[in-house]
Amino acid sequence: MSRRISPGGSTAGSALDPRLLLIGGVLVVGLVILVVVLLFGGGGGQRVGQRVPNEGATHVGQGEAPTYSSRPATSGPHWNVGGGVAPMNWGVYTAPVPEPAVVHNLEHGGIVIWYQPAQTSQDDVQALTSYVEQQVRSARFKVLLSPWAGEDFGAPIAVTAWDWKLYLDTADLDQVRAFVDDHYGEGPEPQGGPGQPAV
Repeated sequence: MSRRISPGGSTAGSALDPRLLLIGGVLVVGLVILVVVLLFGGGGGQRVGQRVPNEGATHVGQGEAPTYSSRPATSGPHWNVGGGVAPMNWGVYTAPVPEPAVVHNLEHGGIVIWYQPAQTSQDDVQALTSYVEQQVRSARFKVLLSPWAGEDFGAPIAVTAWDWKLYLDTADLDQVRAFVDDHYGEGPEPQGGPGQPAV
């Protein structure tokens, strides 16, 4: 940023150097972008659902009944591949699936949606069924829906991923989608698991 000095020692002209204006403009734009990101960019990294302590990823024999601290389970001992039971194929089930089998699905980055039949309306079950059927035909096919047969978990619907759960009173598909967007593909072995179902 050289300036011309007149023979008398004063600065020639009073116009600002255009390069200084450009640098100042870039700095102001950068500062504005930083402020916007800090204010509106998620700031605290909010995740969808409730984080659950990890209970490990041990494989146990098919038929064993591990106990879990989370209901439904979001990690922990689970059945190994064997007899076509674990992990389960993705999609909709109308009879309850074994919890230790689908914990294996969670390990492979999938989402398991449970509903308590006595607490969930048929309209909500149908909405969840349509959503899951749509998912298994898409690139995000690792989604499973099952009725729940265990102890009451305190809400009609639970959406689970590895180390995460979301309880819902109704089939709020906006919340389900947000949870899937946030947690799909998380798990110790996200590349594993059954392939996309043939439709």
